[in-house]
Amino acid sequence: MQTSQSKLSLPQIKKVGLRRFSLFTANPDVEFECGNGVLCLIGANGIGKSTLLSAINFCLTGIVSEPGREFRSMEEYYEYSLGYSANYFRGRITESDREEAEIALWFQVGNYEYKIKRGLFEPEELRELCITNVHDGSPEFSNAENTQGELHQQYTIKLTKHVGLSTFAEFVFLQHFVFTFDERRLTLFWNQKILERVLYLAFGLAPDMAKKVDAIKREFDSADSQVRNRQWDATKTTKRINELRTKLQAAAYKLQNYDNLASEHEKLSQTFNREMDLLDSITKQIRDANLRLSGLSANEAALRDEYSQFFDKGFERRPPLAQHPLLTKGITDHVCALCGAIGEDAERGLRSKLNAKVCPLCDSAIPTEKHPKEKFERLKEIDSELVKIKHGMNELSNELERLKREELDISTKVQDTKKQLSMFEQENEDTMLLMKQTDGAETLLTSYSAQLEKMLEEKKDAEKRRTKCRERLIDLQKKLQKHYLAGEKEFVPAFTDLAHLFLGMDMHVRMEASEASGLNLVVEVRGTTRRLPHNLSESQRFFLDIALRMALIKFISDTKAKGTLFLDTPEGSLDIAYEKRAGDMLARFVTAGHRVIMSANINTSNLLLALARSCTDERMRICRMTDWAELSEVQREEEGLFKEAYAKIEEALKS
Repeated sequence: MQTSQSKLSLPQIKKVGLRRFSLFTANPDVEFECGNGVLCLIGANGIGKSTLLSAINFCLTGIVSEPGREFRSMEEYYEYSLGYSANYFRGRITESDREEAEIALWFQVGNYEYKIKRGLFEPEELRELCITNVHDGSPEFSNAENTQGELHQQYTIKLTKHVGLSTFAEFVFLQHFVFTFDERRLTLFWNQKILERVLYLAFGLAPDMAKKVDAIKREFDSADSQVRNRQWDATKTTKRINELRTKLQAAAYKLQNYDNLASEHEKLSQTFNREMDLLDSITKQIRDANLRLSGLSANEAALRDEYSQFFDKGFERRPPLAQHPLLTKGITDHVCALCGAIGEDAERGLRSKLNAKVCPLCDSAIPTEKHPKEKFERLKEIDSELVKIKHGMNELSNELERLKREELDISTKVQDTKKQLSMFEQENEDTMLLMKQTDGAETLLTSYSAQLEKMLEEKKDAEKRRTKCRERLIDLQKKLQKHYLAGEKEFVPAFTDLAHLFLGMDMHVRMEASEASGLNLVVEVRGTTRRLPHNLSESQRFFLDIALRMALIKFISDTKAKGTLFLDTPEGSLDIAYEKRAGDMLARFVTAGHRVIMSANINTSNLLLALARSCTDERMRICRMTDWAELSEVQREEEGLFKEAYAKIEEALKS
């Protein structure tokens, strides 16, 4: 009887090839061998080390890890990362290189050699796929007539089978969350949801155990979310029902006197409508009166122009002084045009001067002159028309004043009535709403009650589904605990050995089970549990987590297809006392037959030197990424320091 999960055949990368990789301006078509131990991608800040590791993972899996994305399930992580990955290299690859930019990998998975080639903007396509059986050299798969999308599909099927997993999403998950420690600096020890999936993949008895857990977890989360949502909806609906009942009780007398309530509302509405109609009528009257006043003003101006022409052009001799415009206007308007006096005294004064045949201005005698009779008749007509017009304008002015007073008065009434109507509707909102229902208040309450009953029923069903999921998870959890006990004799010593090399202290790790949260691994340092991230320093957290990953890789790897650690080295977190220890820890992993593809800044730190001395050039290769890209001005000025650092590492490799 099988007591533990079959080991996995993990990819061992032999060579990487880049084409039109614009980020590396000095060598965009670089190729490099990975060797059988450590491949160290050494470069300066900002040269693209992290991007290169992401590109290798992108070629293997079709996706790039999205920083900050919450992990929910393995399938969701893969599917939701495709969109982000399709645009990850935008800005790193120039537009002119976009179509041709690609990455190729040559790697071995157990008995099969792979060559794949992927465009850097094609997460679900492969440009080339060749799989060969290493035993007899026979082709397992070649491009044939497949489309690029079909090649990717064939790749996911073949790789999943050859690695020994149930789904391609499981491989993607392991590659991104276990085999790779990248610039996200995500730590497994303090991310229970992710670590639990890892444990099922590493220690599960059946190959599809982790897949089942992933599916059950998704179903559990869905049911749990529905329980919370329905409870929230039910709480709101219950509150609404209670509020409505309270208001109905307070307004019971209004319900009993519906006719009076409706009549009051109808009266207010009718009053408001009447007042609005009256206001509209007055507004129109004001507009019409202004138009008529404008017309009279125009007529008056025309007549006065005509009148003036009699004096300027119509008579060959000077007309009678009594016909002068200033005097006629003064007599008509009861105002003296010379001194400005107003009233009947001014008018009488002007008439007495004229009757006395004396000039009102200089008191000179007015000569008697005769003019054509027809001219005098027209002047009289104009005088008469001007008097009528003036009278009409006075009437219109008085009318406008009255209409504006009425407009102001009715506007005030409209606002008051509108306010009363609004207050009435607010005070009786629920009552009026109920009145408009077909069956009154009971219809609305019945509707709310039916909704509430449905919500509670859906919540109950979701709780049942959640309970069943929890029971299934607990059952799988118990099985995994047994499998872990069988495997911890191999796994725990591997971890404690690596961790002790780094910390120099007694270490232990144990599995912890909880029905509420699931399975987890808890690390103990000198007998003290470190459950929270801040219980350890940053360097301790990072390198203990790296030790955990290496121990997991050692445990799940088939001895003939040992896994690789992809490491974006967190050098900045280390102090000088731990640099050498970190190097020794990585060297222990490599001397056990595993591989490391790592990035590092070019420096003379003890981490790289210790690693180089332990591995020597038989198990460690370096790629000088400073030869691939243009250096900054500061870096060019200090290029001698780079050469010195390279020389020390080369020397350590030969020691």
